[in-house]
Amino acid sequence: MDLLLSKLLPPLLYPLSLACWALIFAVVRFWRAPKQAAIALAIALSLLLLSGNDYVTVALLRSLEEQYLPPQPIPQGAAIVVLGGVIVPQQEPRPWVEIKEGGDRLLYGIHLFRQGYAPYLILSGGRIPWLGEISQRSEAADMAEIAQTCGIPKENILLDTTSLNTYENARNVKALIAAHQIQGDLLLVTSAYHMPRAAAIFRHLGLKVIPVPTDYRWPSVAHSFTWQNVLLSLIPTASNIQLTTDVLREYQGLLIYRLRGWL
Repeated sequence: MDLLLSKLLPPLLYPLSLACWALIFAVVRFWRAPKQAAIALAIALSLLLLSGNDYVTVALLRSLEEQYLPPQPIPQGAAIVVLGGVIVPQQEPRPWVEIKEGGDRLLYGIHLFRQGYAPYLILSGGRIPWLGEISQRSEAADMAEIAQTCGIPKENILLDTTSLNTYENARNVKALIAAHQIQGDLLLVTSAYHMPRAAAIFRHLGLKVIPVPTDYRWPSVAHSFTWQNVLLSLIPTASNIQLTTDVLREYQGLLIYRLRGWL
């Protein structure tokens, strides 16, 4: 039930959802309370304009991504931990498993292993069937198949196949390294915007992690301030609304995890 609520309730407060609630209110109150309807329409428009323009999206992304930049140089670790949420299972008509936007996590983890930064690659991620992730295998198993295709030996891959959120990622990885007597720092690989929450949870559980973020959604280079660029940056886009939603989901996660004592 906790998992269901944590996955179901937050989307009701995302920008697009809030705009839809405001529009529904405006339609219902249009004839009886036109001023209230007008206010609701203004709120819906403001939500879409704010969450969809470059400036707001970039500012929100950087508030998370700039907390952890890639370490230079990258130190040696006892294992490389890659967090899931990046694989689409093989379902018809897909000929094989597919990588989503955050798939840089897995590719970067494979790259670090091939560069010799750690002797083990730990892949963490289960599946939630009621989210449409219908598969006979866990996400960790799908990630392992890709890793082996890239030349990672099976004996160097450890799997956490049951975790359904970031807290369970950390808890299960802790049990996994204890079972295999792995000692030392863990190179933690996840998306840059997700790293603040992930690193905090792992450390809260007593794990020594070195954050090695990837999947930066926005480059650090500044925009040129030509009138054309400013105009285009102010026009809301669906991709910006999605990125803003991703950031807000992380802040919601940080709040919920703190309230639950997981951070």
